[in-house]
Amino acid sequence: MTKIIISETQFNQLTKKLMIEAVGVPEYILDSGEKLFDLVANFLKSIDEKDDNYKMASKTELLIGDRVFDTVMIIVQVNELEGYDGEVVIASAGLGNSFRFDNAILMQVNEINNEIDLHINFIVPEEWEVEDLYNVYIKDKIHTTSIMSHELKHKYDRQKKEVELVGDTSDYQAYSSSGLRFGVPVLDEFMRFSYYIQEVENLVRPTELASRMSQKNIKREEFYDFITNDEIYQELKKIKDFSFNYLITTLKDEMEYVDSLIEHAGGDPESMNDAEKIKAVLELVYMNLVNAKIQKFDDYIYDMFEKTASLFGQLMGGNMPFGPQKNEDKEKVRRKYINHVIKYQNREIDFFKDECERFNYVATKLIKKIAKVFALIPEGRNRNISEEKCIIEWDLYHEMMEKKYGKRKIDTEYKYLRKK
Repeated sequence: MTKIIISETQFNQLTKKLMIEAVGVPEYILDSGEKLFDLVANFLKSIDEKDDNYKMASKTELLIGDRVFDTVMIIVQVNELEGYDGEVVIASAGLGNSFRFDNAILMQVNEINNEIDLHINFIVPEEWEVEDLYNVYIKDKIHTTSIMSHELKHKYDRQKKEVELVGDTSDYQAYSSSGLRFGVPVLDEFMRFSYYIQEVENLVRPTELASRMSQKNIKREEFYDFITNDEIYQELKKIKDFSFNYLITTLKDEMEYVDSLIEHAGGDPESMNDAEKIKAVLELVYMNLVNAKIQKFDDYIYDMFEKTASLFGQLMGGNMPFGPQKNEDKEKVRRKYINHVIKYQNREIDFFKDECERFNYVATKLIKKIAKVFALIPEGRNRNISEEKCIIEWDLYHEMMEKKYGKRKIDTEYKYLRKK
């Protein structure tokens, strides 16, 4: 047996790397997130005239794990919404990831490159100023930096997986890019939660949380309060508690919105009772979700020539004198995907029951996963502190403590004894 001897420093570095990988936060990504924040901030600060689109390319070096990205393209879009008179806000941020569908292996092949294409969308009122973009961006530096790290993790994940199923991308994009909004608060909440716990998003949550934890310099004894008050935990807790019974009960309380959705879809809510209305809107949501997924899938697997040939084929009754030969294997893949996404047709209620159960399972699992970020806090900060003090002015001391922390509640039962 060959022995491999490494130094203590090498051992510590290896241990740290394995721990980081286990937690799901790539090495160097938090520093790169801060660097990307500064790049964008400097770009926004340099803008001196109003427009609806800004671009900047920059040579830099962003390290994420074993990858180096040396080019950053920042694309900023400013969107004026009619009737919107609120504050300037960042509506979304995202990274462009190019891929193609390979007809030979019938898989999605991701483009591997060293470029970061960052897209930021602002929503602004009619009266806005150029400096508003910069001011809003830097207003909450900790949160915005964590979003930059979040986006970099998306890029890293895609670059580490050269080949994957296009159906997974179609599912994700149906929730994130199809504009599916139904105007019924609880249904839109359902859609938001469905997006939030997509596997693509689950992979980046530990990095986002670790970014905020690192910037706030959280100590180990502070971790519980930090994580339970963080927006990720709060959102996951809501998702975990989102039950099918809650969905139905809330729909009954939102009948005015349900009626509007039915009318918008061409139905007559006056001719239905509440149970029929609820069944109808759940069928509408499922139907639109299925259609969005299949549309995305088709957009990804067919090139423009195939789409054009298909369109003319339909117009000519299926008789095409030209065009590509039909790829039977590709059609089988498409049919398999359609069968998968449409499996709840005519039993749409079961889809929502199963999804709500999935909400609970995935959210619980993800809460456990983000809790592992605790391991990234240096052990030197893992000390419980007991302060030995000499209280000289007893009454004044306790008045001071009450001013700081409030009057202590008087217990009326033994809280910590285990029940037999």
